Amino acid sequence: MHNNPNTDSESPTLDHEDWQIAFKAYANFPDLAFILAQHLHSANKLIEQGQAAEAMAGIDRAIGCLMPYTRFRDIGEIGRKIYLLAVAGNLSPEHEDKLRELGLWE
Repeated sequence: MHNNPNTDSESPTLDHEDWQIAFKAYANFPDLAFILAQHLHSANKLIEQGQAAEAMAGIDRAIGCLMPYTRFRDIGEIGRKIYLLAVAGNLSPEHEDKLRELGLWE
């Protein structure tokens, strides 16, 4: 694990500032922040131990568990499919137009 939050080799989506923005929601929930840190550490350990498939499965479960806390929660099963496409950065222009129409995308 890297201790320097500002290394040049970071992925743009995993940089220090983006994590700070994402985790601001935990400002008033220190115990939940700690539990999430433990889960991230567990995923990291699995990868270090050569169990990347298990780590990826856990991260996929986390992504799925976050969906009810997003704007996608109210559009049913199709919302889940579009949510997963959006998370992966794979929305088509048609999907984006539909999401804008529904007020879910800016």
